[in-house]
Amino acid sequence: MTETAHHQFLCVYGHFYQPPREDPFTGEIPHEHGAAPYDNFNEKITAECYRPNAEDGNFEAISFNLGPTLAAWLERHDPATYARIIAADHANRATYGVGNALAQAYNHTILPLATTRDKRTQILWGMMDFAQRFGRPAEGMWLAETAVDLETLDILAECGVRYTVLAPWQSAEPIDPTDPYLVRLPSGRSITIFFYNGPLSGGVSFNEDLSRNADDFAANVLPHHLNPEKVARGEDQLIVIASDGELYGHHKAWRDKFLQRLTHEAATNAGFEVTTLGRYLRAHPPTREATLRAPSAWSCAHGVARWSTGCACTEGDSSWKPALRHALDQLSMQLDKAFEQGTAQTLSDPWGARDAYLGLRNGWVSAADFWARYGVKGRRPHSPSLEAQAIQLLEAQYYGQWMYTSCGFFFEDIDRIEPRNDIAFARRAISLVWQATHLDTQTDFLRNLEAAHSWRTGVTGATLYRNLPRLPAHLLPPDDAPTTQASSAA
Repeated sequence: MTETAHHQFLCVYGHFYQPPREDPFTGEIPHEHGAAPYDNFNEKITAECYRPNAEDGNFEAISFNLGPTLAAWLERHDPATYARIIAADHANRATYGVGNALAQAYNHTILPLATTRDKRTQILWGMMDFAQRFGRPAEGMWLAETAVDLETLDILAECGVRYTVLAPWQSAEPIDPTDPYLVRLPSGRSITIFFYNGPLSGGVSFNEDLSRNADDFAANVLPHHLNPEKVARGEDQLIVIASDGELYGHHKAWRDKFLQRLTHEAATNAGFEVTTLGRYLRAHPPTREATLRAPSAWSCAHGVARWSTGCACTEGDSSWKPALRHALDQLSMQLDKAFEQGTAQTLSDPWGARDAYLGLRNGWVSAADFWARYGVKGRRPHSPSLEAQAIQLLEAQYYGQWMYTSCGFFFEDIDRIEPRNDIAFARRAISLVWQATHLDTQTDFLRNLEAAHSWRTGVTGATLYRNLPRLPAHLLPPDDAPTTQASSAA
């Protein structure tokens, strides 16, 4: 079927992602009680969503991203499902000349809240991970929570990303979501934005009845979201439905079957051509321009306050959010200073080395090549201890990125597993700096965490930190405060 067979196109977008759940010291996921009968939620969601969708052939028919932390877990624990997902992109390339997978900013960080340097690292790590897994450069990138500002888009464009996906309310003026739009950036660069259909995407995600019958949905729901003027003129138009990929089988049972029926038969029967973002963009480059509300996101009506100052998007007292972010930001500044000072003898370009470190860490780049490019005078450190120190400080930077995983701020209270995991990643970074330099970054971090209180239980961030699994004493700076036995909600 050629791209000219229809004037009405449908693209379903799935954001497939799980935050890192591994203990940063052991690399293993602790038992998660709520995942029963499975040991953890990765296993549960794989059984309910990732594996069925892969077996149903759904990944071939949609645009999607596979978050790096989820991809790494699948590769290790369910290689057959992982291989099917990668093969879906390869099949699209073979058939249409363009893949259907997008990259993702690596740690699901809310990029408008990140420093310029961290934005670049997140984007480059996401692109590096994607290229290694899918065997090609990424043309598109999914931004965590579709959180965006102009600097983020400019770095995307600078790094070769052609397009991303946003909510229609992230545009500063009314737009027609059946068209791609060009956003011009202050640097002179530009990037294409696909705006998803808000009512359809929200309806599929939250309206139980809307996505029960794929044939009814395609024949009686989709047509109402076409631009009637374009229909009258016979012009091409695209409906984009975007949601978390976990909707299809995990959040809603059997919705993987709805997705299969919709994309394999029902949409076509109703006169729609099922396509992907990359395919549509090649045949339909943007002819209209948009300006954006920035910063903004798809799940916060207050810019990006949900992950920073707190807002009414979550219940209760959200004053713990700015307190936790302040603690992380202050720790990050200390990590950065220790990194620059501690690698002065070994790295000629420490921040370029950090951007490349993911390749060294994962074995995609050899140690010889890494040191030839980033070592002082293009050389590997002359002593094993200096090299070990540099690697520990690079690893501290790695976990300094993990501690900003967005779900730590998404929900209503600090006394949950998600903020606790971000604090655990911060503790790993603190430990690595301590081992490398004997610099104590823990004391200030704990002091700052004391200001982050649970409005439900009264537990502080410092309590959550001290109640993490015990470690040998030599791995952390001394902490004279007693460890409490207060339990925290999972």
